[in-house]
Amino acid sequence: MRFGLRAVGSACHQVFSHLAVSFGGNLLAMLLSLPIVLVSIVAAFFVHSLSLVPLGIALLVGVLPNPACMGLQMLTRELARGDTADLAEQWQGLRRYWRVSLRAWLIAVPITIACVLNVVFWGTQAASPASSLHAVAAPLFVFWALVLFLWLGLHLYVAPLLLAQSEARVLLGYRNAVVIMLSRPAASWTVILIWLGALVFTSATGLATIIGLALAASIQQNTLRRLLPNLLPAQG
Repeated sequence: MRFGLRAVGSACHQVFSHLAVSFGGNLLAMLLSLPIVLVSIVAAFFVHSLSLVPLGIALLVGVLPNPACMGLQMLTRELARGDTADLAEQWQGLRRYWRVSLRAWLIAVPITIACVLNVVFWGTQAASPASSLHAVAAPLFVFWALVLFLWLGLHLYVAPLLLAQSEARVLLGYRNAVVIMLSRPAASWTVILIWLGALVFTSATGLATIIGLALAASIQQNTLRRLLPNLLPAQG
């Protein structure tokens, strides 16, 4: 647990000691993510729930391997290594990794939506005693909530791994993410709770537009930087 807290502490120090470049990188990533934000707004109006907007930003922009944020991942990786970095690093990361990140994002989005819909459906059934599915709804709600939480938590490592691997392959990234989570569960889940909480909070308050995405990416990169040397299996 202390390992995870140290990783988060390093990330916060990194962001606020490089505030100008973090702000610029965050703003650029959010501007590039505007199509996703607009889709979230349209979906929110369609289902008559404005809370879907910050949730969509947190999940689709911040948690999943959003190609628009891969440049920000590159920027925060260089800062996590102690190197100097500027927005040129961000453009380099975008040009190099947007394709593989897009493939990962297109895989992750429907899985995430399916999990969310199951959580909502079974939660609604569990809350309605008159429902014919009420008897089985509560355990199925818990099951799908756990699946969703595990699935989202896995993405703490996915985007950083796409940058770190000698082969930027999507399935390899997910495999290595599973290896890290199983190898260091306490550290991983300490960071995951803070990481997801930070994304939800900054998305709900609007801080994601100025610093939230940079903070989240920095948490991801600092956590992987501390875990990577001893945990990744040989690639072949």
